[in-house]
Amino acid sequence: MSELIKVRGAQELHVAEFTFTIGDTMVNTAGAADAFASVAAHVFDIIPQEAGMIVQGGEVVTETAFVGCTAYNVKIGDATVDNRYLGTTDKVAAGRTALVPTGFVSTGEAIRLTVTPTVAEATAGKLTVRVHYIKRNRVTANLL
Repeated sequence: MSELIKVRGAQELHVAEFTFTIGDTMVNTAGAADAFASVAAHVFDIIPQEAGMIVQGGEVVTETAFVGCTAYNVKIGDATVDNRYLGTTDKVAAGRTALVPTGFVSTGEAIRLTVTPTVAEATAGKLTVRVHYIKRNRVTANLL
């Protein structure tokens, strides 16, 4: 058994942000160039994580409403659990949805975004994913 001492250090909360507009493309998890607009499930690794990272919160913000599609479904997770932080949520209308922190300690999985436009191809829209995280045992400030 160890004898513990009080905490002597702290760290800032870090924020990583990923934004796309409907005309953008990105390499998906299968290694192919993929468009955010077309009707299909699209899976992208959007934010790399180091081992030991712990998501503390975040948000998905539809900054410009999606036009043309009936729904613009979004999930946020990682390679292990695709909906770890946000289950399938329609983000077609402008607005904010909070991510759910789970306490999961990453072993290096990237934050993964899955988007699924339905019925018709989207012709307009802008979305931002913000992830707030800490890294276990990282100290950036000394406490007295």
